[in-house]
Amino acid sequence: MMDCDKETQITALYDQCCELPAEVRYKPENLTITVLVPPPWDAVAERQALSTQNKIKEWSEQYPNVVCYCFDSFSTLLYVL
Repeated sequence: MMDCDKETQITALYDQCCELPAEVRYKPENLTITVLVPPPWDAVAERQALSTQNKIKEWSEQYPNVVCYCFDSFSTLLYVL
């Protein structure tokens, strides 16, 4: 994936994130994705949310222009530099 342009990178990552058990929002004009794991936010859900977040982190590492920022266990922001 190293030679893809920025829009292609974030779009490919968006396609992957859409398969997750989470609310995924893509803003193509800003080249950003937000991933939010919905409530309930209990201990079981937090473990699942962290698992989802770890997948996102792993996926984002294959795209050199994408940054993965985790606000907390339940919300993740992906953006292009």
